[in-house]
Amino acid sequence: MSSITVQLLIYLFVSLCFIAIAGMCLSTVITHFFQITKRLEEDIDLMMAIDFLRYDFWFKSISIAQVSSSAMSFWEKVDGQDKKVWYRVDIEEGEYVLKRNANDGVNVVYRSKSPISFYEETGIWGVKIGELCFEMLNATPSDVRVRLNLKPGELPYFLRPKQVSVSE
Repeated sequence: MSSITVQLLIYLFVSLCFIAIAGMCLSTVITHFFQITKRLEEDIDLMMAIDFLRYDFWFKSISIAQVSSSAMSFWEKVDGQDKKVWYRVDIEEGEYVLKRNANDGVNVVYRSKSPISFYEETGIWGVKIGELCFEMLNATPSDVRVRLNLKPGELPYFLRPKQVSVSE
């Protein structure tokens, strides 16, 4: 009887060790999954903010962009009137906040712990977020259409997403 009890205790001890190891592995996998998911959400938010800014400039601007390190502005036509649109960077509670200020109010476009700034070079403007730079031609859409010889409704190459080929 006592040998069965000893065998049962050894079996329970070994089983508990395996359960503890499996629990630690599962905890690591779940933690890693949530970290990857959070990083993907942040990357998606970043790309959506950049696309929003570039499309907003492309489809609504009637002027070239005026750029400083902390702001970018352009004119758009709203209900037949010229209105100024500002994208500016504010620092709130240790975060850099990219805001759109226009006739419809102020909207937060993106929040980042990394610095956000605008820059201008010959013929382009860009926004730098952390180590990433995103650029756009600094010209009105009508000028770009003429320069690139685009048909009505056709998007320029820099606004079309590139097809990604995934091979195994």
